[in-house]
Amino acid sequence: MRKAAKTLAEGFIHRIPQLRAVLDGADVVRVRSVEGRVELARFLEAMFAYRPGLVRLLYRLRGLVVPLIGVRQPSLPAMDEWLPPDVPMLACGNIWFFSVSLADPERYWIGCCPHERHLTGYMGVVAEPLGRGRRRFHLVTVVHYKHWTGRLYFGLISPLNRFFMHRLARAGIAAGR
Repeated sequence: MRKAAKTLAEGFIHRIPQLRAVLDGADVVRVRSVEGRVELARFLEAMFAYRPGLVRLLYRLRGLVVPLIGVRQPSLPAMDEWLPPDVPMLACGNIWFFSVSLADPERYWIGCCPHERHLTGYMGVVAEPLGRGRRRFHLVTVVHYKHWTGRLYFGLISPLNRFFMHRLARAGIAAGR
């Protein structure tokens, strides 16, 4: 994303008061934006339905590396267990390995990875209305480091985060076609 567009996207996200609890003091805020004619609920359904086999392989590889920095990794659930019939929109609902932190069915969905000793990570989608049924969806990664190993860990997975956020954005926007 170009720097000017990224700045506008982050500005839009920071103007939503409910998201400040997640954004304030963050060490990393990464935004990927896409536009289309789809509602937030449908975007989220399509995004979470994206299940590449590559995820399982990468999760297994992660399991070989993260113990070296003191991070425990639970086993990956079966893919069918990742996706409930509806995307949960209430706090503490679960989908994939995220627990819903904040949600507004028309505006945003923010999930938190289980709290670890090294970092707290959030992933979410914020919908920006553009008019005439179009929306800009901002996929957000937010990271708060708790320990030096958090910086090391996120440095290792950062390229994968960028790759998957791009793929999730494409999957979500395809729901409007």
